[in-house]
Amino acid sequence: MDDLVEARLGWTSPTIASWYAEPDLRKQLRDAVAAEADRTGNADFGGEFRDQVGTGGPADPLEWANRRLDLPGGGWALTGIRFRGRDVDRPFVDVVATSLRPAPDSLSVVGAAVASAYRDFAPLCLRVAAPDAPRLVQQLRRDPRFGPHCAIDMHVVAGLVSQLRAHPRANSYAGVGLRAGNPQRLVQRVAAIYEELAEREPELPMWANPENLESLTECADAGLLFEVLVDGASAGVVAALRDDAHAMRGFSVQELCLDASHRGRRLASGVVQRLVDQLDAGDGDVLWGTIHPSNAASLRNALSIGRELVGGYVWVTPEGFPGMPPGVAG
Repeated sequence: MDDLVEARLGWTSPTIASWYAEPDLRKQLRDAVAAEADRTGNADFGGEFRDQVGTGGPADPLEWANRRLDLPGGGWALTGIRFRGRDVDRPFVDVVATSLRPAPDSLSVVGAAVASAYRDFAPLCLRVAAPDAPRLVQQLRRDPRFGPHCAIDMHVVAGLVSQLRAHPRANSYAGVGLRAGNPQRLVQRVAAIYEELAEREPELPMWANPENLESLTECADAGLLFEVLVDGASAGVVAALRDDAHAMRGFSVQELCLDASHRGRRLASGVVQRLVDQLDAGDGDVLWGTIHPSNAASLRNALSIGRELVGGYVWVTPEGFPGMPPGVAG
């Protein structure tokens, strides 16, 4: 765990690091990597994961558990096999942590080790959680050791709640409101909105899925499930939950969806600001979320209310790897 925390410090956004005292940051990093540490060399986890995937791959459960790979020069990388959207045709290797720094030279070394260790899975690419995802992608695309499909998988956006509350109100703020919602009713509303969206965006299920009844009930129990109102009329659903992650503590946006008649009107900024008003936040609490690069409107709205890019997941495609299909990689 100490090795993992030390490694992840070098891959943590300076913005996040500026929000916390170092002891707090280290504790939050430890909490963030605890589950992945427990999966390392864990045959029970590996066997369950193998059986869930249900097709192909090695029989040995330890091949499916997280593995610490030794790298040339004494370095190491903690890695695990994953499947994008649970699709067995889209395997990749998650680089949970590495002792090397976030740069192409390091990822070339890690890629070579992964190619050997995970040969039986035929992964399409690697994925890393980078402190500056756009910059890393630019570096990788200029480097001949990497293929053309290096891209951002998801942006991570966040802002301290105290600062978000001090940010100027969006033009839509006055016209939107929130009403406490019933999860049994709103889960159907959410499903219908996503169904309509998926007709226009066939790749949508690869990067966004509707929250289920269990998730929305948890948000409701926390007092953070709301029906969105626009000029008094029902317009969609927004929900949040306390969720400490990415070395941060605070709340994540679990759901934000508007029906077709209310999309394209730049309402989301006001909706999220109304949500921020409802958070029972303390010092150092943030509101964070992940946004796919294809969802330019959501990213624009997030930045407009004071949230910042504080990292992101990057598809890393060393030479010789096929790469995640472009429609999925963004």
